Amino acid sequence: MAISFQINSNSLVMKNSALLIVFISLLFVACNKDVYEKDVTINAKVSQNDEIGRNRFLGAAPDVKKVQFGYSNEFDGNSSRTTVAVNNQGNIVEVHQSRTTRSVWYHTGKLDEVMNINWSESKKFDDGLAPSVAINDQNVVVEVHETSNIFTSDLWYHVGVHNGSDVSWSKSHKYDKGVHPSIAINNKNQVVEIHKSQGNSGLFARVGTVNPSDGTISWRNNSKFDTGHNPKIALNNNGVVVEVHNSETSGKLWYHVGYINGDRIDWGSSYEYQSGSMPDIALLDDGTVIETHTSEGVKNNLWSMIGKVEGNQINWITKSSYFDKGKHSSVAATNEYAIQVHESEDPLGGIWYSASKFIDRANWMKNTMGTIAAKNLGEISIPGSHDAGMYDLSLGQTQDQNIYEQLHHGSRFFDLRLDGNLNIYHGPVGGPSVDNILSDVRKFMDEGREELVILKFSHFKDINQEKYKVLVDKIEENLGQYLFIKNEQLRLGGITIGEFVDEGGKILVLVDENFAVDYPIENIYTFRDWSKNDLDKADLVMFDEYSNTTSFDNMRNDQINKLNGFNGIAGDGTPVDMFLLSWTLTPVTGVELYAPKANKRLSHEAKNFDKIPNILYVDFIEGARAVDVAMYLNQRF
Repeated sequence: MAISFQINSNSLVMKNSALLIVFISLLFVACNKDVYEKDVTINAKVSQNDEIGRNRFLGAAPDVKKVQFGYSNEFDGNSSRTTVAVNNQGNIVEVHQSRTTRSVWYHTGKLDEVMNINWSESKKFDDGLAPSVAINDQNVVVEVHETSNIFTSDLWYHVGVHNGSDVSWSKSHKYDKGVHPSIAINNKNQVVEIHKSQGNSGLFARVGTVNPSDGTISWRNNSKFDTGHNPKIALNNNGVVVEVHNSETSGKLWYHVGYINGDRIDWGSSYEYQSGSMPDIALLDDGTVIETHTSEGVKNNLWSMIGKVEGNQINWITKSSYFDKGKHSSVAATNEYAIQVHESEDPLGGIWYSASKFIDRANWMKNTMGTIAAKNLGEISIPGSHDAGMYDLSLGQTQDQNIYEQLHHGSRFFDLRLDGNLNIYHGPVGGPSVDNILSDVRKFMDEGREELVILKFSHFKDINQEKYKVLVDKIEENLGQYLFIKNEQLRLGGITIGEFVDEGGKILVLVDENFAVDYPIENIYTFRDWSKNDLDKADLVMFDEYSNTTSFDNMRNDQINKLNGFNGIAGDGTPVDMFLLSWTLTPVTGVELYAPKANKRLSHEAKNFDKIPNILYVDFIEGARAVDVAMYLNQRF
C-alpha cells in the first residue's frame, strides 16, 4: 500500500485541505516532540533490557512482561478525576468526579477476550471531589474522596461489596482533613491511605482494617512521611507498600517503598525516578509495579513504566513509554492484565480507558506455540508494521519506534520500501538506511529469539540488478544465520510455524518484482500480490488491498467486506497464502493524526471477524495493541 502525495491541480479545495493538513501535522510534531523522545529514568539500576542481547550466546531470551495500553476509548462524558480498581475475579470498579456538579459517580466493568471493557451505566453515590478506589479478591471495595463543601477540607470514605455486577455501598464516614486522598486494600482487608495536607505540602499516611460487615474502617494514627503533591498508593498481599508523588517544587516524580509493620508503615528513602506529573502506580504480589504519569508541562502526554521492588528501591525494567494523550491517569493490574483510565486533555471532555495483556510481546510467538505451531501462515494472525522504516520525525512518518522497538512490541511483518541509495522512503520523504533496519533485526535475533520475522522488500525506486545484489549482500552479512531455507518440495504457505522455527528464530525475506527471480538465492523468496498476472513466479502470494480513505467507517467496511469475500484463490486459480488486513487511514500527510481512529477500534472490530486476517497491518503499531488482538484471533480460529 502507498499513500498518494499527488493533489489534483484543478481542485482548489483539495489544495487548501492538503496545505492545512501539512500545517497541522508540523504543528502537531512540534508540540508533541516528547512523544518521540525516550525518557531516561533517573534512579533506574541497570535495565534488564540493556543486559539482554549483550552476549548472543546466552541462549533463549528471558521473558520480560510489559503492558501496551495503546490508544484509548471514551466511556463517559462530562467527567474528570477518574480512578480504577480491579481484582483477580475480573471485577472492575471505576469512580470519577462530575465536571459540572461536586459529586462522585461509579461504573462497574468486565473485560472481554480482546481487552475491551463492557461498562455499566454510571451511577451517583455521593457528593465529593477527587475520589480514589480499590478492591480486593473478596470483592470488598473501599473509596475515599474530598468533601464537596468548599469551606472545609474533610476527607470521607465508603466501604462497599461488589456482587458481580454492581456495588452495594455503605454510608460515608468522615475520617480526616486534607486533599488528594488515595487508598489501597489487600486480601487481608488491610488498607493504607495517604493524602496531602490542606494547608501545606506535607504528605500523610495511615494504616487501617476494613470491617465489611458494618461498612467501617478501623484507622490507626496517621503520620507525615514526606512532602509533595498528588500522592498515590499501592499495596500487595505481602504488606509491601509503594507510593508515588509529584515534587513540591519542580516537575519531578518520586517514590517510596514501605512495609506495613503493625499499626504503621516503615518507609524507605524517597527516590526521584522521572520527570512528569500526576503519577499513579499498581503493585503485584511478586513486587512488579506498573506506573503511569502525565508529561511535565502542558503537553498532556501519557506514559507508562514497569519496575520491580527490590528492598527499599524499585528497579525500573522499562523506560517510560508513551501511549496516549490525556491527564490524571489511574492504573490497576492483575498478573494477567492492566487497565488504565484517564481524563481527556480537553477541558470539556470525558474519561477514557484502555486495557492490555501483561505479557512478553518480544517472545509472544514462542509463548503461544501451543496454539500456533501446527498452523501455517494462512491460518494464524500476526501484527504487521505499515511503512515500518518511516519512524523518524517527518511528514511521511508512519511509526514512532525503530525496527528493534517494533519487534519488542510484537510486530512480525515489516513493510520495507527502498530507493536507489538503499534507504527507506515513503512517497517523496526519505527514511533511514537499510543498514539500520538490518542492524535492528540482527540485534533482536541475537538475543536468542524463537520468533518468525517476515521482511517484505517492495516499491523499489531507482534500483537495478547491481544495487539489488548489494542489498542481498547486506542481508546475508547481517542476517545470514537466521534466514529461513525451505525444502524445495514445500510451498512457503504450506509450512507450519513450528517447522519455520524448529531450529530457533528465523527470518523470512520476501522480495517483490523480478529481482529474486533473475538473481535467485536459496534464502530469499519472491513475493507477489494476488492481483498480478505472473503468480507462477511467486514463492508466496498475498492479498493486499488498502482502502485509500481517511474515513474510518469506510475503511472498516471495505476491509471487513474484503476479508469476508476472501476465498484463498486468485483469479487464475493460484492459491493465495495470506490475507493482509490493511487497517490504515491514508491522508496526504499527518498519519499520526489519523492512526488513533483506526488503532483504538481494532480490538472491538476483531470480535466480529468471520475469518482470520493473517496480517494486522497498522501504523504506529504500539497504539493498536495488535499482539493482544492476534493472540485472541489465533485462539478463536
